[in-house]
Amino acid sequence: MDKIFQEKKIHFKLSWFIACSLFLHAAILVSKTSTMEFFKPSEKSDEHIVKLRLLNNYKNKIKKQIVQTEQTYNNEKADSAFLGKNNNKVARQTRAANTGKFKSAGVGRRNGSLSKSKTTKNLTKKMKNLNFSDIGYKANKKDYSEKKFKKISQAARKGLRSGSHLSKGLGQSNDFLEDIPLGDFTKLNTQEFEFYGFYNRIREKLEQFWGRNIQDQADKIMKSGRSLASDANHITALEIELNSLGEIVKVDVKSASGIRELDSAAIETFNQAGPFPNPPSKMLKSGRAKIKWSFVVNT
Repeated sequence: MDKIFQEKKIHFKLSWFIACSLFLHAAILVSKTSTMEFFKPSEKSDEHIVKLRLLNNYKNKIKKQIVQTEQTYNNEKADSAFLGKNNNKVARQTRAANTGKFKSAGVGRRNGSLSKSKTTKNLTKKMKNLNFSDIGYKANKKDYSEKKFKKISQAARKGLRSGSHLSKGLGQSNDFLEDIPLGDFTKLNTQEFEFYGFYNRIREKLEQFWGRNIQDQADKIMKSGRSLASDANHITALEIELNSLGEIVKVDVKSASGIRELDSAAIETFNQAGPFPNPPSKMLKSGRAKIKWSFVVNT
């Protein structure tokens, strides 16, 4: 009898425990549902707010790359992977060894100096006091002798013997030209691109922020005790959607670099550089223009 009573008591406790458990789970479920509804994002959206989406399975397939290059006198249309300001054809494609804002190489010597020499500075100071009577100076006049001017011309500024007289310094390029061999100049085969002017304006604005942002993020990486793999190209590919006023509506990360800080630098650079006024009307579809831009950090 006692045994039967004990079994009934155990069954009663077990039933009570199951009932309490079901009630508790039901309460948690209701609580979760109400919490999700409470924090549900508003369906209202401001098109001026940049939206970020990470699309992991994107393969960046750029058929043509927009580049800056030194122009030649040969304006034939080349079968090229590059788009430029004009048609441009060269005998041999090369890229400048120096990375930086694009510039043509100036005439001079590779190991020259961009700063004025002491001789040039002194002569410039004396030239300020010249008057018309000084133009007819004597050949043996010490300060303005032919020998003196020759010395100044040989205080060579940095450049190349085959450089341009209108430029200063060595050639530079910030285009990612992985398969093009190094040379003194950036000379590429290009096809004329209708929207080159607009893309070039975007590039000029991006250049104002990209260097500083990537340096700040690199400092963060180093301070955290991490380092970037050497001999690697970390590429962040973005797709940016603009409205008819050139304001950034949306930014999609189409291909991440694998390092969050570098991707952040790319996104922040675009946000700081925008808006990009007056997008070409031919680029607009339903009032929107989409552009693709990749940022490369080479280590």
